[in-house]
Amino acid sequence: MTDTEIKKLSAQRYADNSGDCVALMIYQYSVITFILLAEYAAYYIFKNVGYDWFYSFKELVHGNSMTWIFWICKSVIELALVSPGNNLIRRLYLDVAMGRDITESRRYITAHSMKYFSKACYCAFVQWFIKITALIPGILAVYGINYWAHEITINELTSGALFCLTACLSISATWAFLAVKYYISLAMTPYIMVLNPRTNIFDACDLSVRLMDGKHVRYITFVASYLKFLPFMLLIYPFFGVYPYFKVSYSLFMYELLGDKNHDKMPGMIKRWKKYMNEN
Repeated sequence: MTDTEIKKLSAQRYADNSGDCVALMIYQYSVITFILLAEYAAYYIFKNVGYDWFYSFKELVHGNSMTWIFWICKSVIELALVSPGNNLIRRLYLDVAMGRDITESRRYITAHSMKYFSKACYCAFVQWFIKITALIPGILAVYGINYWAHEITINELTSGALFCLTACLSISATWAFLAVKYYISLAMTPYIMVLNPRTNIFDACDLSVRLMDGKHVRYITFVASYLKFLPFMLLIYPFFGVYPYFKVSYSLFMYELLGDKNHDKMPGMIKRWKKYMNEN
């Protein structure tokens, strides 16, 4: 399908399941709101007891070990809270995009919630670790820019310092481009995992990179075509219509990009589970 056909079909399937789509969006943003409120409460408590430096960006830049440990622990906890719900929502939006009833998928996931959500957390941590690792050279280059700019400011300008600063600027720009390209290459990974939850996460990442080869421009063009809706999303009421439509459209787009690799194992798993439940 072309991108235009994907959007047209997505609009039709969203219209047929608008209530479910809006409910999924409300659930997702309820979780995010809860985390933000918990974040604000934690900041308020730490500030009152004199530990507001935990949230200081300056302490992070200066390499305060306690601040770094706090941010790593906080990020891990937040990721563990968000990833199971996001994985469930991704699966259900994909069902809507494929024209299927979301009820059976929701019942199956609820019945296997511990196993399903623990796998979702594990996969999210692996993807998070891969993306952070890919950023390390760029982070080091940015640190080099900060260091050499500071050296040039407080000391005299030398050809060596200028060369190092220029090199760091070039590396950071190049690596930012490579990191964005690599992140796009991994975009299919979550959808490969929800189509077949038993897939190895590393195999899913590898498959995503191979399938996205040569499709980066189409991906960027498709996502950028929705930027025109951003002004409307700043208003509350249109947001309830635009965001679910984008999620359905994006899910169908990912399913289309998978091509002959879009083997959905969930219906078979549900069928075996229902057969087992009927026998018992």
